[in-house]
Amino acid sequence: MTDENLIDTSAGIVAEGVAAGAVAGTRKGRRTFFRREKPAGECLNCGTALRGRICHSCGQDSDDFHRPIWHLVLEILDGLFSFDGRFWRTIPPLLIRPGHITRQYLSGVRARYVQPFRLLIAASVIFFLVFFLTNGGYSNIFGGDDNGEMPSAEVQDEALAELDAAAEQSPEAAAQIAIARAALEQAQREVDEVGESPTIQALSRAERNEEVKQQLREYLLPEDYPDVAAPAPDEPLQLGSNDGFRMTLNIYELRDWPLPARRFIIARAERIIDNPASWSEAMQRWTPRLVFLLLPLYALLLAVLNFWRRGLYLYDHLVVSLHFHAFLFIFLTILILIAPLISGVIGTLIFLVWSNIYLYRIHRVVYENGRFMAILRTLTLDIAYLVILTISLLLLMVVGLVSA
Repeated sequence: MTDENLIDTSAGIVAEGVAAGAVAGTRKGRRTFFRREKPAGECLNCGTALRGRICHSCGQDSDDFHRPIWHLVLEILDGLFSFDGRFWRTIPPLLIRPGHITRQYLSGVRARYVQPFRLLIAASVIFFLVFFLTNGGYSNIFGGDDNGEMPSAEVQDEALAELDAAAEQSPEAAAQIAIARAALEQAQREVDEVGESPTIQALSRAERNEEVKQQLREYLLPEDYPDVAAPAPDEPLQLGSNDGFRMTLNIYELRDWPLPARRFIIARAERIIDNPASWSEAMQRWTPRLVFLLLPLYALLLAVLNFWRRGLYLYDHLVVSLHFHAFLFIFLTILILIAPLISGVIGTLIFLVWSNIYLYRIHRVVYENGRFMAILRTLTLDIAYLVILTISLLLLMVVGLVSA
């Protein structure tokens, strides 16, 4: 062997030794709860033998240290929505294999899946897009199909025909049926007359709005209406108008607020009464922001429930929260799209059952809890998160009221 060949061979051996040392001595972080899926020296994602810190086959970083929590946020900069094949490797198991992707991601298998924060962004964008395009289509899933519209002309004709048939079959009740038929026809004529006159409709709405606003002022601003009898301390507000509108509001606690605050509420409420769409639009603007505030809260709940487990960090809980909420967004999107095919009761049952099974499996697969502890933690999370969602909904309504 010549001197040059000897030098080249020695250099290669040294280079491989340095590379192996780099793999063995990659950046070390805090001890993690999750075991490596592959032996040391192999890529955690594809299993290729490593000759450096970055896998030359799939490009994943070989280190398994625990990154700072802000690393999740920085992932959004890595080509938002550029899913390629990872999208199809992520969505199916995310929906039908609870905890599988989360466990793999936290164990070091990351390059093959969509990153958690990017996945949540995409799922939430799709959900809110479908939700608003279907005009809140989930109402058909979670609570009936009545939209308050008048029956179609065909349905009305069928009802009248059935009344005629009933009169023929029961001569004794023919007189009462004739009265009912005449009442239906008269009501329909009145509805048609009003419906043909936009001016009458506008005047009717304006008159009702003024009645409601006046009742609201008298209830919350007794200082301005000393001649009106003050309601009892815990008496709710009974709103009503001549056209049959009725509503009960339990807002008697607001009467203890300072006068400037009550005047502000009245001003915002009157604006919403005159333009109901403004409140809906304000809530649509703030709902996505509120959802993202719930992510760290859910991660904190998970951290509290697993505070005694060593090797678990807020980073891990936040990844679980991101995957769980991404699953909820995708699942709700599917339910909205199939809403015309299922009833409200069935949709509600599907959502409640599968979301709780999903959460149970997360505790079993990701946190390695036993069956009893997984059930207990699932129920605890349900109760705690329900309280948080209730408070968040109230906050959303207040924010919508203020920003409408």
